[in-house]
Amino acid sequence: MTQSNHAQCNHFCPVDVAKGLCRLSGEMVMTDSPTCSDFSEKPRCAHCSHFSVQAATGHCAGRPRPYWVDANTNAALCETFKHR
Repeated sequence: MTQSNHAQCNHFCPVDVAKGLCRLSGEMVMTDSPTCSDFSEKPRCAHCSHFSVQAATGHCAGRPRPYWVDANTNAALCETFKHR
């Protein structure tokens, strides 16, 4: 299991590939730096009950037609997201 980083937090707003803005503190933080005590994990496809790995490829079965998806895709706006 990999350690969580700022890019996986609901409070993180990316500026570029290396850094972003913390919406709580207003400070710039490095994308891959360790999280703080206010970490709130954003929903990702890997956390959804509709997500499965088949032959090393991620699949979503929560839509009318199943499709390939990366496990780290942000699922915050997915209508069918259901936390495991």
